[in-house]
Amino acid sequence: MAIDYSGGLDPAFEYFLPRQPENPDFRDSASLWIMNDDGLIAFPRITIDAVGGDWEHPRIQINTALADGRALRVWSGEPARSPFDGQGLAAVRGAGPLVFQCLEPFRRWRIRFDGSALQTTSAAQMRDQREGERVDMAFDVEARMAAPPWLMGGMTPEAARKMKTADAGALMGGLRYEQLCRLQGWARIAGREYPINGTGMRVRRQGVRNMGAATGHCQHSALFPSGRAFGAIAFAPGADGEQSFNEGFVYTGEGALVPARVVSAPWMTQLGSSGEYVSLVLETPLGEITIAGETTLSTFDHHLFEMADSSVLHQGAARYTWDGEETIGLVERCSLRERLRPD
Repeated sequence: MAIDYSGGLDPAFEYFLPRQPENPDFRDSASLWIMNDDGLIAFPRITIDAVGGDWEHPRIQINTALADGRALRVWSGEPARSPFDGQGLAAVRGAGPLVFQCLEPFRRWRIRFDGSALQTTSAAQMRDQREGERVDMAFDVEARMAAPPWLMGGMTPEAARKMKTADAGALMGGLRYEQLCRLQGWARIAGREYPINGTGMRVRRQGVRNMGAATGHCQHSALFPSGRAFGAIAFAPGADGEQSFNEGFVYTGEGALVPARVVSAPWMTQLGSSGEYVSLVLETPLGEITIAGETTLSTFDHHLFEMADSSVLHQGAARYTWDGEETIGLVERCSLRERLRPD
């Protein structure tokens, strides 16, 4: 069965805004998560965010984690590059050393970086130690999509209602979709080169984002060798027990995504750099599905992301197992500081 890699979405969504929006809070954003099959390196989110109020200096954020315990970070505003490719399409979003480019809507993307990063360790980040050294870093990776996109709020009527009438739309940042992919390329860090051959998850987002209502969340996704895949985002219940958003999908390797809902999530109650269980249970029309998970590479942020005044963010890679089949996928969790137990 042929796969509709657009999932019925307009290819125009894949292109960037060519001009500054009137709303100073409006964002035009692209992200890619890179999980290498060998488990030696991961980029637990690479993001470029062009914001209306400072359109000529998009924000770039890069997290890198290595199996030897090192963690690297780039977090800065950089001069904008032209959004137009050689065909005059607004297929490029670049700032300083980082460039995202749509080569073929919903099929192929390329991401490049050539600059430097602050190098420290995952353990130091976990303790909110901010010192480090600058080292050279570069990468060039092509992403080929392997599943239809998951449009937030597009799987169930309940999720669609919350995107339109509750806090979910603001938390997600407006129009947002994810798409799993296979990756090939290279990375070079402090003089050592790493072949990139693995899987990833790409995000496109346009809109106004407001994380003020966030109570913590879990985000997971993975692409397995057989072509099966899953993804899920659930926000922690508030004081009233209600969740602002809970939606996911499973993919059999062909056809459309199957809607899912998280019924058991690994909420972050303490910080651990590796070996933490992050299993989850999904409720789907195919039945209840358990995905076993264990963290492998991690980065932590106590002071830079939108909710840093009240929360801690964990972004990393995890080894997931589904009915005996294994792969490395992504994990992201955020928790209010008041909900974290002491070490």
